[in-house]
Amino acid sequence: MGSPGLAIDGNRSPKTPSSFCTKTYEEDDPYWYVDLGYSVTVDHVTIVNRRDSLMEHITPFDLHVGDSTDVTRNPRCGGHHRFCPTDTEHVVHCRGMKGRYVGIKLPGKSRILSLCEVEVYAATNLAWGKPTVQSKVAYKGVASRATDGCRDPDWDSLCCTSTPAQSNPWLRVDLGTEVSVRWVVIINRQDKTGQRLDLFELYVGNEERVDRNRHCGSVIFLPYDKKNKIATNCNGIRGRYVGIRLPGNSRTLSICEVEVYEGTVTRKRTSEVRGTEGQDCGEHQAGDTWLSDDGEKNCICEMNQTVCYEVICGESGEDKPFLGKDGLWTCPEPAAEEEESD
Repeated sequence: MGSPGLAIDGNRSPKTPSSFCTKTYEEDDPYWYVDLGYSVTVDHVTIVNRRDSLMEHITPFDLHVGDSTDVTRNPRCGGHHRFCPTDTEHVVHCRGMKGRYVGIKLPGKSRILSLCEVEVYAATNLAWGKPTVQSKVAYKGVASRATDGCRDPDWDSLCCTSTPAQSNPWLRVDLGTEVSVRWVVIINRQDKTGQRLDLFELYVGNEERVDRNRHCGSVIFLPYDKKNKIATNCNGIRGRYVGIRLPGNSRTLSICEVEVYEGTVTRKRTSEVRGTEGQDCGEHQAGDTWLSDDGEKNCICEMNQTVCYEVICGESGEDKPFLGKDGLWTCPEPAAEEEESD
């Protein structure tokens, strides 16, 4: 059987697999992993397959990135991956996942795992430490927290930003120069106020005003799995500024980290954002606002889509909204604070 170290010996040749490639016995759910020595942000992983009668054995495979030596306990990078019959290597993009261990597993019974080379490419977070501003500040949640490198989703960790409840709040990161943006990763709060970020917009461009730049995807929903990390594929949109905006009235923008990863997209990929399932604005015009049919949410016509959101008030969601003169749910506004210099 081929030693596990053959997958990281720098030899990419698939032509002599018995000499240069790993191989397990036939077993259930075989796996392999590499210890990077410390936790890194992974941009993509390249896997070189063998070119003989065993080449089809690797399909399908799972890729895991995390801090556990038990491969299956770490988050999975994408779904089940497959090699095309004519491909010698396969690239898996991991959207800025972090971890010390990168593992490959073949799910199923009586499978053989053989790898000729595994290459892990780290990603550089271009937003780290960059100047950041937001529309207003509340509860001392200054904008600079969004790029301080702290991913802690707990408000009490002092790692998260916050605006007061206002119309169309926004946050903008200045990358300093125009870049090609592949992925934007947002770390959301992991308490009940995390729902505030549902239905947000992401912009990339060279205009300081956020909504004058290009949309990255459509209106973005929070993931179904309720995880606090949202990764959005921007397909190489170029720009100096990355902005986040919440369309609508009485909305509070509070996030714990914004990470931006550079790179052009060489192969068309499905966007990570989810649409609104074809629900247009009906008789409403762009910018119109109204209460949802059940009377529990505010709605707005944004990008020809109906966007309805729950109004959550207070530092930790403790305040109750009220119906304002405009007939929409409104938060009692705290005194706005001056933005600290970044």
